[in-house]
Amino acid sequence: MAEAVVSFALQTLQNLLLQEAKFLSGMTSHVKGLEKQLKEMQCLLEDADRRRHESKTISNWIAEIRDLAYRSEDVIETYAVRVSSDKGYLRKILQILSCGFKLRGIVSEITAIKLEIGRVYNSMHELYGIGSIIQGERINSVADDENQRLKRQTYPFERDDCFVGMEDDLKRLVSLVLDKQYRVISIWGMGGIGKTTIARKIYNHNEIKSCFESFAWVCITQQCRIRSVMEEVLKQLIPHKREGIMNLSFTELVGQLCEVQRDKRCLVVLDDIWKVEHWDCLKDVFDGHVGLKSKLLLTTRKQSVADVGFSFKLGLLNVGDGWELLKRKAFPRNLVPDCGLKKELMFEKVGKNMVQKCGYLPLVITLLGGILSKKKSLKEWELVNKNIDSYLFNAGSIEDNKIHEIVLDLSYEDLPSYLKPCFLYMGQFGEDQYTYADNLYMLWIAEGLISLENRQNNKTLMDVAELYLSELASRCIVQVVVNEVTSSKRYILCHLHDVVRELCLSKGKKEDFRLKVVDCLGGKMDLLDSSLLDTKTRHLTVHFRGDVDLEQDKHTHDQKHVRSLKFLNHFSQRKIDFPNNVLDFRRLKLVRVLIFEGCRFERRRMPSEIGNLTHLRYLRLRDCELDELPSSISNLIYLYTLDLFHSCDIKVPTVLNKMFHLKHLLLPDYRRNNVSNYKLKLKGLNELETLIGFNSLVHDLKLVSKMKNLQRLQATLHDNKTLSKIIDDINTKWSNLRESVLIIKQGCDLTSTQEGVDILNKVFTCPNVHSLWIDINIRNFSKICHETKTVFPSIILLTLRNCEIEDDPMEILEKLPCLESLSLWPSSYMGQEMKCSAMGFHQLKTLQLWGLPNLREWRVERGAMANLCELEISECHKLDRIPEGLRFISSLEEFEISEVCGGGKRISAKKRGFQQCLPCAFRHHP
Repeated sequence: MAEAVVSFALQTLQNLLLQEAKFLSGMTSHVKGLEKQLKEMQCLLEDADRRRHESKTISNWIAEIRDLAYRSEDVIETYAVRVSSDKGYLRKILQILSCGFKLRGIVSEITAIKLEIGRVYNSMHELYGIGSIIQGERINSVADDENQRLKRQTYPFERDDCFVGMEDDLKRLVSLVLDKQYRVISIWGMGGIGKTTIARKIYNHNEIKSCFESFAWVCITQQCRIRSVMEEVLKQLIPHKREGIMNLSFTELVGQLCEVQRDKRCLVVLDDIWKVEHWDCLKDVFDGHVGLKSKLLLTTRKQSVADVGFSFKLGLLNVGDGWELLKRKAFPRNLVPDCGLKKELMFEKVGKNMVQKCGYLPLVITLLGGILSKKKSLKEWELVNKNIDSYLFNAGSIEDNKIHEIVLDLSYEDLPSYLKPCFLYMGQFGEDQYTYADNLYMLWIAEGLISLENRQNNKTLMDVAELYLSELASRCIVQVVVNEVTSSKRYILCHLHDVVRELCLSKGKKEDFRLKVVDCLGGKMDLLDSSLLDTKTRHLTVHFRGDVDLEQDKHTHDQKHVRSLKFLNHFSQRKIDFPNNVLDFRRLKLVRVLIFEGCRFERRRMPSEIGNLTHLRYLRLRDCELDELPSSISNLIYLYTLDLFHSCDIKVPTVLNKMFHLKHLLLPDYRRNNVSNYKLKLKGLNELETLIGFNSLVHDLKLVSKMKNLQRLQATLHDNKTLSKIIDDINTKWSNLRESVLIIKQGCDLTSTQEGVDILNKVFTCPNVHSLWIDINIRNFSKICHETKTVFPSIILLTLRNCEIEDDPMEILEKLPCLESLSLWPSSYMGQEMKCSAMGFHQLKTLQLWGLPNLREWRVERGAMANLCELEISECHKLDRIPEGLRFISSLEEFEISEVCGGGKRISAKKRGFQQCLPCAFRHHP
């Protein structure tokens, strides 16, 4: 990865040259000279990295260059920070006296780095002949290759688990789960063998869904928190009572878990248990009481854990099944090269040979298939096969867990240099943690992993980051959740499989990525202890998983090497108290990323010293208890993202106009009663691309209207004037808008006056509103729609609540051309009958009916909602039966009913299993 580290440093230099030339006064020639040398060295390193196994000398050279790249990045940023923090007179002196003390020190350091780079370059070139081709041509070739990658469309993404070779195991396990003889069944085997995949198949199996009443799936992982596991199981078994579960004592929690297992047949999956001690703490709740109707399905890597129940060892694939799995991954959509029978047999021979070397392990075969999906010729396949042989030399056996590590290593080595640091950066996320794709993009950008030079054809850095994630997903090294609802963004979530995450962390350590991840289970902790922030730690992520008492010791060691600090509270019991003097912001001036989640700050104030972090690119304060931000944030001139989402009522000073580079602003939630005297002017943010959390109670729309580059907007409207103006701006001013979410709340009056009706008409006919939430009375909904020719032309998601609509709205809604998700929430419809016509709702995928107090009859004609995937009916107490027409919807995969017909019974089904629930669900009133 050394060439990737150099690329990282180069991006820092190039971004500074492009953005902050004024801060490099007197330094530009020195920085450009260093940039030129690093480019030349990067070309050599692309050859050297492939030959690093040939000689220890090459490995030592690579390590030296890595250190020099880090030094280069540090020295330039240090200079930029010093100059940007100097005020008035001192800055003028620096500009005039360019040979002053500070400048002399920086120039001296750059000169030393250049001499060291030159020495290593000459040694590598002369002794080994690495990089002997013309450097200028090589540089242009590398740049062209990267540009071509950015232009390419994303690769096809396999959405299923490619369930191959375990069909007989599935049948056997389903019969075991249905057999009353066994209370606990354990699936065990090595990592990547398919334990979770087959457990998921069992969990969603038709026979299983028809036999059990309630279901729960909890992933345990190595950090098993017993109470959290119990809480999560209970929340899934009785979801309608989930809000009060957090307040139960431990004794009450255990009692309710036992009670629900006596009342219902429950299937509980505990995925990935690591220690017998964890099961010992859980077994009394799930297997230690008389009369429990639940069945437990465990997955584990250890036989000692599996022996607590009926032990079922999952075997490796045979060569035929392994080859079938490899083909499905290597040739997406079955696009097998048309190369004749002889070559096809050669593909099969080479493929089966690689399957054998993969140890017939499904995960490894899958990842190898991701690599081979880019290799279209037989020669390339043979080269990969040969490469595996060299990696496997003296690597050990499958029992030593070596082979899958080597194939994962090959997945990593096959990544282009610009993707390697992006992948290694993901190692900081917790085990089994899903991360929002947009958040990941912003972090990559803030850390300098996405180059300004890569933007083409009006693409933003977020667009480039999405292409990066798409390529990682196409190689099966990162798992993603595809956005099925809107085309404005391709992915919603991303995730690393635990085996891949282990590779990521081990690779990061080996490649000196300088990332440290700490899991704090509770007790006292000193965040700036030298063992955490040693001289090589550049990225520190702390996951709080228990009650923590943060120490306030004084520290004198240097912390200028730190680039990112993330403090993430996973402890659901309470916020983490964060004393103001725990972090010395004066010593962290080069920090680019600062994240606090679930923290309570001393006196509910952020220290004003945060203004010293003048190179901060990304600041996130989510779910934090904080009254206001200090005015010193005006010094954060490099800030790219300010994220206050999911925090409440944080007052932001009107200084955002001084943050020249701010692109993404996610504002806190504001409660009406707490912001009566607070106003935030969003001025000077004309370059903003994302505005989430606009609220007409506290924000001025006139200033927002000037944001011509806005691409994502979420706005909550409490008055007619602002609602009308924002619709006008969406139609006329925001030509780049890709995603818009409007939430119409109390304060808007759209029914009592003609002016209000006219505004509602504008909302209904706006072509650029994609998601709409209406939470006010619009009982004349049907009348307005009938008078309007075109209604909701671009609406993809629609949520109605407290609308008190009197006439059946389905007649209108079923004709919407783009509607994919519809939610009718409490008091949205007050009528007794509802009908979905044949061929209506042809795009609808998700439907939720919740809290319709008078609904007695719902008719669904054959052919309606032909693409519906998910249906939920809840708290419709007068509904006496579900429509027979649902039987004809073959696409329906998830179906859930609760609290209907005056009862509290919950029925759920997935896939075709829902049809077995229909006849008995609602025949009569109870």
